[in-house]
Amino acid sequence: MLAAAAPARAQYVEIQGIEVTPFVGIRFGGTFDIQTDALSRTQATLKDASSYGVSAGVRFDDFSLIEFRWTQATTSLQFASPFRALGASIGDVRMDQFHADFTREFVIPEVKGLRSFLMGSVGATHLATANDGFTRFSFGLGAGLKQFLGSRFAIRAEARWLPILVDPEVGSFACGGASGCLVVLTGHLTEQFEMSIGPVVRF
Repeated sequence: MLAAAAPARAQYVEIQGIEVTPFVGIRFGGTFDIQTDALSRTQATLKDASSYGVSAGVRFDDFSLIEFRWTQATTSLQFASPFRALGASIGDVRMDQFHADFTREFVIPEVKGLRSFLMGSVGATHLATANDGFTRFSFGLGAGLKQFLGSRFAIRAEARWLPILVDPEVGSFACGGASGCLVVLTGHLTEQFEMSIGPVVRF
């Protein structure tokens, strides 16, 4: 009976060549050091925001997947003192992230069709306001669950840690307020977190 159960499980999660996953999620965090020529240095944080995107990838064995992922989110900058009054005048900050993801899955035998996975990714993130923008190296680590509902469909949920390397210094990123201040982002690692969920279609 045990010998028959293993082939039955493998047939249920039959591996296809291509997977496409549209997803929605929420982004947290992202703190920058800022300063102007008139005021002392403080911090600005990207507000929590909804995100969406799509990933598409190919398998090179039954448990390994390489994907290309595009994610977009629109947020705004929230300033610490003494810049807090500028928060409403900076406007939207748009983020586009392009990553190559490398995923390894693990069967959870207690639940039919359920797999856990670990993921590492590298790529680039573009942040832009109405005034200017910049693109910097970013990477990520994540984990999640994938529930197969047949040979061609699954539901995928995941959480990811996504640092952005803001280096070297970025100038002229955003201006606002009556003071006409120039916000400067100084080089360091800016950490973001994302939780997302979406359907998986397999071809």
